[in-house]
Amino acid sequence: MEKFGERIRELRKNRGLTIYELAMRLGISRNTLTSWEGGEKEPCGITLLEDMADVLQVSLRNLLEGENEIRIENDLKSLNERVTRLERIMRTYVK
Repeated sequence: MEKFGERIRELRKNRGLTIYELAMRLGISRNTLTSWEGGEKEPCGITLLEDMADVLQVSLRNLLEGENEIRIENDLKSLNERVTRLERIMRTYVK
């Protein structure tokens, strides 16, 4: 599972932003952002997290949970739907 700091770093780099540029946009110091990306500290405050998600062009959920978790959730939902369909089909044959 990807750690929060790693996710920030990856999203920042994917958007072509330096640590300094993202820190400036968020109104924080470069050192603060470096400590978040390094996993030493985590941001606090929903407004800051919402701003970060906005700057990084992802949903707040994606920022907090990452794509893998969302993908897993979607896969489980799809699997549950298929199992439900199979159960319906099996009921018609088991009568």
